[in-house]
Amino acid sequence: MRVARLLLTLAVIGGAVALVVTGHSDIVVALGIGLFVAATGRAVFRGYNKTKGPTGPPQDVEETGGLLVFACETCGEQLILLRKGTDAPPRHCADPMVLRRVPTPDPQSN
Repeated sequence: MRVARLLLTLAVIGGAVALVVTGHSDIVVALGIGLFVAATGRAVFRGYNKTKGPTGPPQDVEETGGLLVFACETCGEQLILLRKGTDAPPRHCADPMVLRRVPTPDPQSN
């Protein structure tokens, strides 16, 4: 494995030197920039693979007389909580949402 990696590295360096000698250094620069962008993107997006999922099995939420609603205090987005898979609040606008209890009208009062 080490020998193959060493041979590949030498072949890439040899190819880059050959391109520079023949006057095609713009290709070497373009490949270098492309590798830099790919490495940077990979490093940035690697953190997204480590998100935490639900901490347990989903549970139905039974709230009598109202609804549990997650609200974003930045933009006003609201999510009704019907099933709970984790105790952590969802995030919206890069901020954790706030849990509110919204009363529902009593159907027997009509």
